[in-house]
Amino acid sequence: MVLNEIKNRRSVRKFKPEMIPDEKITEIIKAAQFAPTAMNNQAIEYIIIKEQTIKDQIYEITEPKQEFVKTAPVIIVPFTNTEKTNLATQDLSLASENIFLQAAAFGLGSVWKNCYPPVAKKVKFILNIPEKYTLINIIPIGIPEENPKPYGDFNFKSEGIHTEKYGTKFKIKNDLTRKNK
Repeated sequence: MVLNEIKNRRSVRKFKPEMIPDEKITEIIKAAQFAPTAMNNQAIEYIIIKEQTIKDQIYEITEPKQEFVKTAPVIIVPFTNTEKTNLATQDLSLASENIFLQAAAFGLGSVWKNCYPPVAKKVKFILNIPEKYTLINIIPIGIPEENPKPYGDFNFKSEGIHTEKYGTKFKIKNDLTRKNK
C-alpha cells in the first residue's frame, strides 16, 4: 500500500557512507519517469552524482550550506527542458515526490534541497546542463544513519478539510486523529 511509503518518507539529513546499488537507483529513476507531466511532455532528465568532487562543488555553491549535500552517497538532479513544458516546477515536483516514495520503499532516506534560480544556474554550470533546461532542487539519497519515526494517523489533522465550499467542515467517518497515540 503506497500509504506506508508516504508515512515512512521523512527528510533524512545524515547518511551512512555505503553506496546505493545501481539497480535501486535505476528503480528510483523509473518511478520518477512514471510521474505525470503537463500534457505528457516527458521532458525530465536526471543526473546521478556519486563522484565526491562533484558533490563537494555543489555543496560549495548551495545556500545554506548543509553537510548532507556532500555526505550523501548519491545525489539525483532532476531537470527539464523548458522548450517542451511551461509547467517545469509542477513536473519536477511530481517526479521528485516519486523519487522520495521509491527511496522510502527501499528503506533509503532522501531530502529535498532547494535550488533557487541563482544556485540552479551554478549547478547547471557544474553539471554542464544546457541553458534551455531548468532545475528546482537536488535530492541527496542514502541509507539513513537513524530511522526517523514514520508519520502516524495521529499526524492527520481534520482541520482545514472542507466539503463543497470553504467553511463547511468535512465529517471524518472514523476519528483517525485518535489512532496510534
